[in-house]
Amino acid sequence: MKHPTEKSAEGTRTTPVVGSSALRRSVLNGSAWTTVGFGLAQAVRLLSNIALAALLFPEAFALMAIVATITSGFAMLTDIGLGPNIIQSKRGDDPEFLKTAWTVQVLRGGLLSVLVIAMAWPVAAFYAANDPMAWELRGIIPVVALGIFIDSFQSIQMRTAARHLSLGRVTVIQLVSQFTGIGVMLIVAWQTRSVYAMAIGGVVTAFIQCALSHAVLPGVANRFRWEKEAVLEIVHFGKWVVASTMIFFFAMQIDKLVFARVFSLAEVGVYSIASSLALMPSVLLGRLHGSVVFPLYSRMLDRGETLANAVNRTKLPLLILAAYIFTMTIACAASFVDLAYDSSYALAGRYLPILGAGAWFSSVGGTYVSAFMAAGKPRWVAIGNGARLIIFCILLWPAIHWGGFLGAVIVVGVTDALKLPIVFAFARRIGLRDLKAESWLTIYCFVVGIGVLWISQSIAEHWAVKPKWMLVVEFLMVTLAFAPLIVNAARAIKSQKT
Repeated sequence: MKHPTEKSAEGTRTTPVVGSSALRRSVLNGSAWTTVGFGLAQAVRLLSNIALAALLFPEAFALMAIVATITSGFAMLTDIGLGPNIIQSKRGDDPEFLKTAWTVQVLRGGLLSVLVIAMAWPVAAFYAANDPMAWELRGIIPVVALGIFIDSFQSIQMRTAARHLSLGRVTVIQLVSQFTGIGVMLIVAWQTRSVYAMAIGGVVTAFIQCALSHAVLPGVANRFRWEKEAVLEIVHFGKWVVASTMIFFFAMQIDKLVFARVFSLAEVGVYSIASSLALMPSVLLGRLHGSVVFPLYSRMLDRGETLANAVNRTKLPLLILAAYIFTMTIACAASFVDLAYDSSYALAGRYLPILGAGAWFSSVGGTYVSAFMAAGKPRWVAIGNGARLIIFCILLWPAIHWGGFLGAVIVVGVTDALKLPIVFAFARRIGLRDLKAESWLTIYCFVVGIGVLWISQSIAEHWAVKPKWMLVVEFLMVTLAFAPLIVNAARAIKSQKT
């Protein structure tokens, strides 16, 4: 059966874009919950990160970056797209389908935990050849695997909520569990000064989220069920999702895997902090696309809307939000690092603008990921991520030879920009041809970001301004530069007819 988006890439609009006032309210509410929830979560996570930097040591962040990379790699290797499948499937509300999906989720979690534990010793030995402290991974990885196994038992309603854009309770569950886990992590870190505090905090977060998901979310009871038709549908949809997510893992995480083998763990720990700060906006945009935009596109396609019209109505506000945050990252990086971290993390302020620029291009490309998925083209996502991986591998070693660690960081920053032509070529095939917003926002983002950075450095050369006041000045300059764009985007959203 032909997918709705394949009818006509240039097709005329047949129904209102949102379709009904109820759907529009769901979109706005979902966006609000996602943005506010993410903002609160990242604010607390950032504060905890600063506290951990004072309590622990740079190598601890490198070790946890390795663990996170390994676990996310296996998670993507076994990812068959349950969430997207439930969102787009015509059986997404069928109790038998959902029970089977929950059974698959639990089985996947068990397999994933075993795979992760099996890798503990080989991974520790591999990185210990470069830094003996990596032997700590033998104990840390199994603790993290326990959290993965617990997390696999969370209610399937965590996934169906995204299908209906009912994200309020899900956001509260995620915030409560994360805040509890962070609290436990900080207490353990304060008492032990051990990297195990991070792993223990993750286990507590998984346990609280799993328990609350069953206690709070209404819907189909989570029971073991194995319906052959449902399994076949899940596997059929997931075959390209597996390829796409696995390639995405290597494309996005290979930097930490390689850096930890080539450079010292202390250097990689500083880089990991800069990377996590730079990626916060990308994570927000990814959360919005996954929990709001992709479900919205799926519902709109079901109503007969063309994908081009749907994307054009949502793209500009999301890009303006991303441009504002990334410009802030470029402009405020050095001042923020000077204020929040001690001198051992000073180089993070140098890396952050580079990584922030790369994250902007990643978000521009990510704008089209939801469209490709809604159009039933996950292989395009896989090809784009594969191109990023190839570009990174080609450029990395010459860059290290030329510029050492800084050269390697620059490669991370430019690879997403270099893969964009491939993404845009695929976008044109489904009628997404208008690239004006991406073009002028890219120019505006860099002009404002570099301009504010230059002004702040000029001020620092003539006056001894404390980092906190410099940060305030930089924040105000960027906000004033983007205020007209944000206001216009808000008016455009408000004026959309239902």
